[in-house]
Amino acid sequence: MALETPAAADTRVVLDGTDPYPWPWHGRLDPARTALVLAGCQRVHAAASPDSDRVLEALAALADELRERGVTVVHVCHTATPVAPGRRVRPLLPPSDDFGWTPILSVGPGDVVVTAWGHDGFHDGALDAELRSRGIDLVLAAGLASEVAVSCTVRSANDRGYECLTLTDAIAPLDPATGARELHSVTMSGGIFGALGTTAALLEALDRIEPSTPQERP
Repeated sequence: MALETPAAADTRVVLDGTDPYPWPWHGRLDPARTALVLAGCQRVHAAASPDSDRVLEALAALADELRERGVTVVHVCHTATPVAPGRRVRPLLPPSDDFGWTPILSVGPGDVVVTAWGHDGFHDGALDAELRSRGIDLVLAAGLASEVAVSCTVRSANDRGYECLTLTDAIAPLDPATGARELHSVTMSGGIFGALGTTAALLEALDRIEPSTPQERP
């Protein structure tokens, strides 16, 4: 009589409670393939985002937690391109010599710092190249002025094939009403721009990963 082969253990690791689908979609959460992308964490964005103090404190703690777990932390510095005479100056995009441009969060060992020439963290900068060179395809989006800096960066990341999770308790909108609508837009059409989740669910999922068993790449 042939013996039955035990069923293989379920190696999928996804976050609990993400909306509108279990994130990441392929079930292979892996710190080595993951980056926390901090968008809009500069003085100009902090001054314009009413909840910035609370969120910045939460982001500093989250970045420390994720570094310990092997997640790459990326700081995006949004800046303005030179404006020709007669052209409108774009809000929340100060030149790099302006006080408002100054980054707020501390850069830790191994962190990546990139410049974006616009609200989109990928625009005319090194963010895409830095992520791909590290084999990163999972993006955790957080930061200030979320309807602008975070939202534009998530949409651009999605177009480039990254699997994106916006951390709803690690963003500060310019306005609560527009911030809520922006988050809703992420979930449309089954997650057109990725999914929404919380930092607690993220850390709990990372704690479930067996450190001795590397996650397979697709």
